[in-house]
Amino acid sequence: MRKFKLITVRRFGIFVCMLTLVISQAGIYNAGNKLEALKREKILPMIKDHEIPKSYIVKKQSMEFLVSAYDLSYQSTNKSRSNKKYGITSSGFSLRGHTLQSARTIATDPSVIPIGSKVRLKFKDAEYKRFDGIYTSRDVGGRIFGKHIDLFVGDFGSYKPSKLATKFGNVICEVEIIKN
Repeated sequence: MRKFKLITVRRFGIFVCMLTLVISQAGIYNAGNKLEALKREKILPMIKDHEIPKSYIVKKQSMEFLVSAYDLSYQSTNKSRSNKKYGITSSGFSLRGHTLQSARTIATDPSVIPIGSKVRLKFKDAEYKRFDGIYTSRDVGGRIFGKHIDLFVGDFGSYKPSKLATKFGNVICEVEIIKN
């Protein structure tokens, strides 16, 4: 009789352990569903401000971004002129020999502004009004995250950054995504 009770208790104990495991997993699953619901209710509306709808006019309202400038110098790109990837953007576009006007290229965070998007920049500061216009997102930068844009200002064929790139600094700009 004792042996029977011992076996029954062991089996019952294993059953209880398995039942506890199943219940705990269901609780985790349920907590995961609650987390997903929370994301849909609280987090997604915040993200939707930065999401890009699948249409030609992506944002009718403009957003403010921080804009900096880069050229093809070693300090800006960490690539020497002898590097075979020198001047080649993430999209495959070659910036070698291009100027600001001929390239009209920006580097962006692809989770905010996808590669290939057309973007209108409007600078608030009168000193930067000459940079207003429509640019194409063709590159991603190693330090470009979120609402930050890096504006390509030209290939000056120098190892050192150009005065234009260094003097540009970090400027607030209104950005409107025109075409995705």
